[in-house]
Amino acid sequence: MARSSRESAVKPRSASGEGKTLRNGKAAADARQDLIDRASRNRDGASGSRTDPLADAQAARRVAELAQAHSAELARRGLSAGYNDAALRLAAEIEDHLQALPAAAVTARGRSVDEADLLAEAAAAAQNAREAVQRVTRGADGRRAARAFGLGEPLSVRQPQHVLRALQSIVDGAKACPEVASDAGLIGEDLQTMRDLAAEVQKLPGAGAPLNDEVRSLTEAQAALRAYFDLVAAKATMALTADPEERARLFSLLPRSEDRRHARRSAEQAPAA
Repeated sequence: MARSSRESAVKPRSASGEGKTLRNGKAAADARQDLIDRASRNRDGASGSRTDPLADAQAARRVAELAQAHSAELARRGLSAGYNDAALRLAAEIEDHLQALPAAAVTARGRSVDEADLLAEAAAAAQNAREAVQRVTRGADGRRAARAFGLGEPLSVRQPQHVLRALQSIVDGAKACPEVASDAGLIGEDLQTMRDLAAEVQKLPGAGAPLNDEVRSLTEAQAALRAYFDLVAAKATMALTADPEERARLFSLLPRSEDRRHARRSAEQAPAA
């Protein structure tokens, strides 16, 4: 796979260069792993986002540039320069993964209309069940349900192995967490439909392929970037208190979500100290 986009967007850094981050900060590699860990916890808590990965990658570069301009203030709040470097690398990785996805599209175009309709129906059933489970799970129960039902796993209608895994995870999750399934409105008839769909999808070419592919890697990188955006927003809220205009400019660069808009409104409506 070509690495041109990554190489042009982010220049390689030597190990000694990464070690020159602020004394109490983390090098880019450590920061990247921390963001992935944070994203995993978000996923386990059944939180998710539907955003354009390319738009997130582009936003990451703008956010990292402005955050770097305020690196001293942010570092005092625990956001070292390594996080900005990690965000740039994640943005480049996302672009690389997106370049590799057309190969999957070529395979998808080779499917018959009936096969495409089956995948679309199965993916819709899995997504509807996931959303129902997300609505009724919170906190520790949400993390347990997320793992049991496979929430946060990639689900692409072009990837039969994703659809198959999603259906199987929902059926298994309903068996492991029957109370959650009941609260989500998943009845026996729904689960039998998913079993039937899974049996049909399993017959499609590619359904048995491993899940360690571009879509999974893309999902992981994008989720890590979303964790970076949340971390920047949290740290900047305090770090840039003395410069509300610059703080507002930084917030305006963050990809919008309902939670983040609510947080911004709360900050903007708070009385001045």
